[in-house]
Amino acid sequence: MKARGLALSAAGAADKSAYTHRIVTLAQCLSERSIPCDVFFMADHFPLHKETPASLFMPLWLGMLRKRRFVYCGGEESAQALYFLKPLLSCPVIVDIHGDLNAQSAMANAADTKGAVTTSSPRVRMIDWMGKKVADQYLTVCEPQRNTLLAGGYNPDKISLIRNGVDLELFKPLPQPTEPAYAFAYIGEFQVWQGVELLIEALRRVPPEAGRMLLLGFKPSDAVIKQRFYDEFGDRVELLDRVDRTRMVELIGSVATLIIPREAHTAIRHAFPTKFAEYAAMGRPILVNNVDETAEFVTRYNCGFVSEPDPEAMANSMKHAANSSWEELHAMGGRSRQMAEENFSWNLIGDEYAQVVRRLLHS
Repeated sequence: MKARGLALSAAGAADKSAYTHRIVTLAQCLSERSIPCDVFFMADHFPLHKETPASLFMPLWLGMLRKRRFVYCGGEESAQALYFLKPLLSCPVIVDIHGDLNAQSAMANAADTKGAVTTSSPRVRMIDWMGKKVADQYLTVCEPQRNTLLAGGYNPDKISLIRNGVDLELFKPLPQPTEPAYAFAYIGEFQVWQGVELLIEALRRVPPEAGRMLLLGFKPSDAVIKQRFYDEFGDRVELLDRVDRTRMVELIGSVATLIIPREAHTAIRHAFPTKFAEYAAMGRPILVNNVDETAEFVTRYNCGFVSEPDPEAMANSMKHAANSSWEELHAMGGRSRQMAEENFSWNLIGDEYAQVVRRLLHS
């Protein structure tokens, strides 16, 4: 029986986040390529369910870890749990940086304190430092973050670009509607860093005749922001809670243009939204703001609209999209699907990741 690798997640097995999906999918990609890899969910094991003290208790699992060919850590949150064990491990450790943990903390603190605190918390800085220290190889999802790591003195041979992917069989291209029920749609989460406030300000500047907008994905915790959209725009918006994939695809089939309304921030620049790959795979024009690498992809493939991250510019881009012909939108959608096939297929990404692991195991 082959020795197996281990993917380490700080979340629980029931977690439905895009990042947990990435961890599980990358492990599956390896197993499908004859590199067996299990997933260990720390949050389901007391006392590893608390990130900060997990490094003190992970030695209880040393026997399991020492039997592994490699350990893949989903983010610094799980990697820091290996900090005191690293000298005792004979296998290489891969740390999936994925995003800028310090910048994310700073952004959340600024939002929570209305700008009074704009730095990351000491706890997050500690987790970030400890997590990076255990890595033999780093993964990142975008070129801007890779360049930042290089500028910080990291060895380029130890950094690999492994993007967020999409299942092209699951997310199939949809015909561009000739009479769309919705001119625009945003599908996803509604946290402040998703650019929800910017979207509200932009939509205020778009005339009702441009068409209705679908907002899909509300959770019970989003009740306040959901009510704001209703109070502000009434029948101009369709506000729907999370639905299953069958219903989601049905709804997107009635949408002309999909939107990712993010604001400028280092945390955004160093990320790469999973929804971008999914939007593209479904063959839809995508409207993005010029705040991260998605804008470069949209420009390169001419598969949507790129706006500066301010309400006036974004409103103008939305009006431009609403006034585009069916032929233009149809052609953009075809190029979106092409972009997904050439860059974001899990089959392609799985091959790239397996190559990284094989190289590390034989180095």
